[in-house]
Amino acid sequence: MAKFINLILLIIFVAAVLIFTAENPGLVSVKFLGFRSIKLPISVIVFFSVIIGILIGLIYHFYAVYKLKKELKNEKEKL
Repeated sequence: MAKFINLILLIIFVAAVLIFTAENPGLVSVKFLGFRSIKLPISVIVFFSVIIGILIGLIYHFYAVYKLKKELKNEKEKL
């Protein structure tokens, strides 16, 4: 059941990104920490933002799993 819900949420997210990209085809320039990018389509910026967000989420997820496994191992050793 959880996999089905995750699939539905993924489909909704992808649809929202596609609609956003289709409705905003213009070129934009982004400033970050004093750096200025070349003019890029907003779809490229959204794509890279999503990828960076996914990577940060995965890093946090794997760290949390590692920490939990380490704590469980320590608890088993105490018993």
